[in-house]
This record gives sequence, structure tokens and C-alpha cells, in this order.
Amino acid sequence: MTSIKTFVSVDWGTTNLRLRLVMVPGLSIVEEVVSPKGIKTIYNEWLEVGGDKEAYFLNFLKQQLALFTTTIGCDVTIVISGMASSSIGMRELPYAGLPFKTDGKSLYIEKIKSDIIPNSIQLISGVKSDSDVIRGEEVEIIGLVNKEDENQSIVFITPGTHSKHVLCEKGVITNFFTYMTGEVFSVISEYTILKASIEKTEFDETVLNAFEEGVQKAMEGKSLLNTLFKVRTNNLFKEKTNIENYYYLSGLMIGEELQTLRHLDCDYIKLCAGGKLFELYHKAITIIGLESKTKIINSSVVDLSVVKGQWNIIKNQL
Repeated sequence: MTSIKTFVSVDWGTTNLRLRLVMVPGLSIVEEVVSPKGIKTIYNEWLEVGGDKEAYFLNFLKQQLALFTTTIGCDVTIVISGMASSSIGMRELPYAGLPFKTDGKSLYIEKIKSDIIPNSIQLISGVKSDSDVIRGEEVEIIGLVNKEDENQSIVFITPGTHSKHVLCEKGVITNFFTYMTGEVFSVISEYTILKASIEKTEFDETVLNAFEEGVQKAMEGKSLLNTLFKVRTNNLFKEKTNIENYYYLSGLMIGEELQTLRHLDCDYIKLCAGGKLFELYHKAITIIGLESKTKIINSSVVDLSVVKGQWNIIKNQL
């Protein structure tokens, strides 16, 4: 069917970059390179120096490819998804529209030819609705959808800097919603008056009550602009420690995002997250009362979803 034996999977998000050398067809990971230099960082660097934007991105990518201990021959295809195809990425590509079949055949893919990186580079675009866009998560969903999902309506939740709720009905993405939960949390905790009222630490049972209280406060339906100030008064009135306040704020933000699911008609919710975010989102879903209709996608499955989605897409291009 194909002569491809390996490919380099590039998942380039707003805040992080992840490269994986992948053996096919088993999709085993040979080696991995990660960087905190997401699209936003590289774009801002380029703004400072100017010149050819695409060349700047490709030169940085070339440096990252050189970090593999395995030699990446010119015959190895490089597949890039995420924010690299956005207006702040290496090359802006048009979006596919809705409804969007999760076989990935309607995605817009552009082949990049460059002397900087002689390999075949396939840049994958995103999907748009009438009022929203996704770049990267659609590839993740393509890698996550299974036969069972093709007979049901599912909401996939992919937490992150910009959390996505993707409605997939019988194997077709029909709508999605973006929540700036992670980014707004970061801005509030670093650049507002509330900064002095919180302190970050690892999540454990000692802060669970504060997190739950934040989620429950969000469920009351009051203005977030008002309830946020409670973080300040918690500190002033010594009702919570700064560490507890950090998770109270987290509960407010995640609760504000997830409470919208109470009004969304679907068969199941699939939570696709790992690490701390999984724990926080899972607890919030339980507090909101949606645990009975929520399925947890194993973190190892989520971890490989982009690779699997990219492979499913490029197989259709062969």
C-alpha cells in the first residue's frame, strides 16, 4: 500500500512543540523531542527579527529535528498539525468547514518544499464553524473516534490553553466550542490584583474543598467578573490560604467552562486529558453531576491520538 516506514509527527500548539519519530503501521514511538517554544513564542521572536516568516519557523524546526539521536533521512515525511497553519504560524492555510467527517479526507493539506528542510513536509489545516475555529484538535479527534462513536453523539473535551468541546454525531463533527480557560487563568494569576492572593502547588486532598467550592460557585450562574473578586476577599478575610485560593480560582474557571455541558444534548461526554488537568476536570464533572454520562479516555490513548490522527490523514493522501 505504501512505502512509508517512518514519519515525524509534529504537534505544534500555541504554547508547546512536540516532535515524535513514528514507526508505521504499528505507530510505535522511536524517539521524542519536546520544546516549550510553541507557535506564539516563535511568532513573537520572528516579529523582533523580521524577514521571511516561513523560513524562520523552518529553521527553528530544523534545529529541533537535529536533536533526534536517530538520523532523519530526506526520505522521512514530516507531518505538522496544530497552530503552525494559523495566521501566527509558518503558513496560514484555509479551514475545512462543517459538517466534518472524521476520516479527515476533507482537511486542507499543503505540501511545503524548502531548501531549509529537504524532506516532504505536509502541513495540516484546521476546521471552522460559523463562529469558531480549531487547529490541531480535529486531528486528535480523528485519532480518537472509534466504531462505537459512529452510532452515537459524543462531546469530546480536550482541556488546555484553549479548551475545546467537540460535538461528534455518528462520526461527523457538527459543532465545537472554544473556552479560553487555561489562558485566562494564566493572565488572572500572573497579571491582576489576584496574583498576591494565590500560590501554586501540586493538587492534593488538602485543597480539594477549595476547588469544589470554586466549581459550585460557578454553577450558581452569577457573573464571573464578580465571583473572581472572591479570591481577593478570601485572602483579605483570611478565609483561605493562598494555596487554597489557587485551586478555588481553578475551580471557578473550570466550573464556568463545564457547567455549559448541562444544557448540551448528547449520549456521552469523553474526557481526553492526562496529568493534573485530568484530575481537576474529572472532579469538576463529578461535582456538576455529569459523571454517569462521562467516559474517560485513557491517557496513553490520548497521548497517541495526534500521531494516529496524522497517520490516518496522510494514508488518505497516498
